[in-house]
Amino acid sequence: MGSDGTAGAGWRISRGWVLAAIGAAAFGLGSAWLLAQSPRGLTQFDRLAGEIGCQCGTCPLRPIGTCGCGFADGMLEELGVLVQQGDDDGAIMTTLVLRYNESIRIKPSFSGLGLSAWAAPMLLLTLGAVAVAAVLAHWTRSSSGSESPDGDEGRASVDAPADPERARLRELIDRELRELDD
Repeated sequence: MGSDGTAGAGWRISRGWVLAAIGAAAFGLGSAWLLAQSPRGLTQFDRLAGEIGCQCGTCPLRPIGTCGCGFADGMLEELGVLVQQGDDDGAIMTTLVLRYNESIRIKPSFSGLGLSAWAAPMLLLTLGAVAVAAVLAHWTRSSSGSESPDGDEGRASVDAPADPERARLRELIDRELRELDD
């Protein structure tokens, strides 16, 4: 902390970095939401067959609409019956989740734990990027020997040593360098 109670100049994060991080987070969350939307023009059966994952254990959670195993065929038949009964998407997913478990969802629901499953990685990556930018900015300022934006403090600390011993050593070095030049 500085004498005025503020953080050191090396740790100040510019408003531009913060706005860039907020913009990146908004873009990332918006992109994820758009990519998670089902394609338009599909029947209810086709749309749900693309959102339900096969549970056979040999498929890497492939959509039952594209998985060719017998287990997926049975789930497709069950889905067809539920669609023919006239149930809406939410009721069909609830029925299948109760029968198989929550892991059949290829896309998490956009509420509760499902929402945090989508949002948490984006937010953590954004916070990490801001932290890395702050550390790099601090290191850049520290390595240039300047803690102030105009650089005067850094040069003053190099040119005028803080204690008498350093001043004596600096004078000794300067004298020997002058003698070498002569």
